[in-house]
Amino acid sequence: MNILTFIIARLMPIWIVISAALALWVPGAFRFLGSTTEWALALILFMMGLTLERERLLKLARKPVRPLSGSLGKWVIAPLISIGLAVLFFGMSELSYGIIMAGIVPSGTSANLNTFIAKGDVSLSLAMSSFDTLIGPFIAPFLVKILIGSSVDFDYFSFWLKMICVVFLPLMVGISLQSIFPYLSKGIKPFIPIISSLALYTVVLGIVSNAKSVLLQDISILFPIAICVFLQVTLQMVCGYGYAKLLRYSEAECRAILFEVGICNSALAAVLANDTFGSMASVAAMANMVCNLVIGSFIAAILASTKKSAYSSITIIENKGE
Repeated sequence: MNILTFIIARLMPIWIVISAALALWVPGAFRFLGSTTEWALALILFMMGLTLERERLLKLARKPVRPLSGSLGKWVIAPLISIGLAVLFFGMSELSYGIIMAGIVPSGTSANLNTFIAKGDVSLSLAMSSFDTLIGPFIAPFLVKILIGSSVDFDYFSFWLKMICVVFLPLMVGISLQSIFPYLSKGIKPFIPIISSLALYTVVLGIVSNAKSVLLQDISILFPIAICVFLQVTLQMVCGYGYAKLLRYSEAECRAILFEVGICNSALAAVLANDTFGSMASVAAMANMVCNLVIGSFIAAILASTKKSAYSSITIIENKGE
């Protein structure tokens, strides 16, 4: 099981690139997956719900200052950087909508894994990502309305309802099931990284295969998209770390907030962007996914080899099953 988990889940950046390449090479073989992307994403959030134990949520409620301040930084820094770069590179266009979407969704689960690898405060990382995911369906539609809504015909209620159905409800069902049937949750936890990873690859295959015809119309846009998302992810991480330092948090906490701000749930952004704004928007969000996974892994490896002044508990990551 450990070997299978390593191959399917830990090598995620490689498999995402391979999935995108396959979808571009033989799009007809995977185009049918386009209708399953929302279900695949809901499955990922359901699996996340199975890992969020009630004790963690209660701990967040008892000592909320650091998780809330870290999450606040994410919801301010990431959107500002995203809209700034989107407008700078693409103006207000379909591509820029995808860039913005990648910065106004909850943090990605790989932020927890990278925090663990980087010897950061994993308990803080999990608390922040839990809070992000719970409030995301209510904050993200508001940010879309403010940042994008004036430029397009945007249906606020439909977008909000989609986030509730794809994110909030699956997450809450997962939390409820693991509270009611704890043994069921413990039994399935070893398989969660594999199932979640396969669901994510389904999202990549479905979206990229359906966007091939749009990409081929102007292949030259791939380079500026790559530069833009590279700057987006990198600046978010740098600013997230600087923000935590300004708050005088420990080095372990700073590393957790670095990944919290830098890594957003780009799979969710891609699905929402595809349904709301079109294929090119989803491609931009998907490019962010590849970039944040690669850069996140690279930064985590560098930080893992450096000294730090404080070190918080990392064993909780084992209970998360990621």
